[in-house]
Amino acid sequence: MPLTETDLVELRQDMARASATLAWRKANVNAALQAIETWFEANRASLGAAIETAAPGYFNATQKKQLVAFWLGQKCRREGVG
Repeated sequence: MPLTETDLVELRQDMARASATLAWRKANVNAALQAIETWFEANRASLGAAIETAAPGYFNATQKKQLVAFWLGQKCRREGVG
């Protein structure tokens, strides 16, 4: 699903707050963010299936989303992002 203009504005503001020295063009950032959104949506089902395979029937959809969010936050910190 395409990101809305409101989504893009919020994400760009988050980026600007995270790095005052970040130089970017709005159109390029929008395209990159939309690419991430498209990739994630294309892979959402297989990610849910992988979690289900690892822990059958244990996590509901909301908990799976939380697991992914926690993992991504920790992954970014390990790699020095954010």
